[in-house]
Formats: sequence, structure tokens, C-alpha cells
Amino acid sequence: MRNKKFDRLKKTIAILLVLCFALSVSVASASAADNRNCGENEYGYKDGYNKGYEDGKIRGQKDCEQYGSKDSLSKIPSPPDKYGWTKYYRDNYKCGYEKGFIGSYNQIRYNCLKLLLAISSR
Repeated sequence: MRNKKFDRLKKTIAILLVLCFALSVSVASASAADNRNCGENEYGYKDGYNKGYEDGKIRGQKDCEQYGSKDSLSKIPSPPDKYGWTKYYRDNYKCGYEKGFIGSYNQIRYNCLKLLLAISSR
């Protein structure tokens, strides 16, 4: 009698553990879906990317001339925010702006550091 109660209790606990695991996995994937990355074809992304790319090139060149290899970017400037933009457009614009800015800034700084290294090794 005692073994039957213990076996039944083990089965119940095992089922509850499996159920808790399944719920935690499904909740985690649902919350991850809310924090999606904006895609390259999203509304506003390309506009933000192009603007961020241009701003990153300008900022990267200025930092290269001013700091050389000593300092690097510590904060990405905020993209412009127009009053008439929808939340969806603004969020995708911001994501595209950041990716474009970082991409062009890093590219310009890398080329600058390569040039500085070539000049200093002569």
C-alpha cells in the first residue's frame, strides 16, 4: 500500500514538472516574439538605415581626424523623430538608423586605423 502511494506521488510530481517545463518554454518563446528584431524590409527601416549610414560615415571621419586611434564612439546619437510618424515606422526607423550608423562608423574607423597603422609602420 505504501509503495502504491509513493509511486502515484512520483508520477504526479513527474507530470507536474513536465507541465511546468512545457509552460515555461512556451511563455519564453511568446515573450521573445514580442522583442523581435526589425527586418530589412520593414516599413521605415530602409529610410533609417540610409540616414544612419550617412551620419555614421560623417561621424566616423570626424572621429578619425580628431582622435585617431585613441578613442572610439561611446554613444550612438538619437535619430530624428518626426511628429507625423507612426509608432511602427518610428521603431523600424530607429532600428535601421542604429544598424546603418554602426556599420558605416565601424567601416570608416577601420579604414582609418589601417591607414594610421600603415603610416606608422614606415
